[in-house]
Amino acid sequence: MLAYFLLYGKLLQFLPILFFLAVMPVLALLGSSRGMAKYWLPFISILLSYEALAGIVGSFAASKTVFSLYPLDSALWGFNVTGWVQSIFYSSAMTQVTSFFYTLHFPLVVITSATLWYFRRPLFGKYMVAMIITSYAALATFILIPTGPPWYQGVAADLYQSTGSSVLPNALSSAISMIESDKFAAFPSLHAAYVIIFAYFMIKLDRRLAFVAIPVLGAVLFSTLYLGQHYLIDLIGGALYALIPCLIAERLHFNIPERTRKKKSGV
Repeated sequence: MLAYFLLYGKLLQFLPILFFLAVMPVLALLGSSRGMAKYWLPFISILLSYEALAGIVGSFAASKTVFSLYPLDSALWGFNVTGWVQSIFYSSAMTQVTSFFYTLHFPLVVITSATLWYFRRPLFGKYMVAMIITSYAALATFILIPTGPPWYQGVAADLYQSTGSSVLPNALSSAISMIESDKFAAFPSLHAAYVIIFAYFMIKLDRRLAFVAIPVLGAVLFSTLYLGQHYLIDLIGGALYALIPCLIAERLHFNIPERTRKKKSGV
């Protein structure tokens, strides 16, 4: 698939997997490639299947009613939170910054996977389980209850598509648009879910990483509201779809051999 993409420039709706394929040679240098394949290939295969299935959500939504969570969201908070965030914080610079953070949700999956594999492999196993449960639980929800984002309902502007994506390089913007191809998958927010899982496992790895993980978490969550892509209730749903699988994964134990470090010979 990577060769097909490089030759023809077509992504086949499998762009996230290309990130993994690209990073595999780097990971091979960090440890035994044979041992790595044993644990990474099932993870990648399952995510590949998820990406293939995710493409059917739009087809299902086209033949069903697309639900709007705006009445529920506005009833809970008493006002249009997404529209308020846009009106208060709008500026060209803010749109550029939030567009950058909005695109981080899947690169963070690659970063987290590689970091946990390199530093604490049993924790990588827990992360793998949490990601799989979250992704497929969200996929089932998208199919059963397709929901539109705020901009689709006309209660907020689509700042990402109108101005945000223009600040990114053309190639990157086109690639990101392929990932964000399904506009009827607003609840739960996988942007929120993936970045919450990222923060959870980075802090599990080392509490000092909270000084990086928590600001990134806040920036991604804010960007989804500011750019008009999600309601606040979508983010809460994403948090639940992320934290419950994390708690399930905590009860599992993985006997993945840690990375062996070469001993320095003494003089």
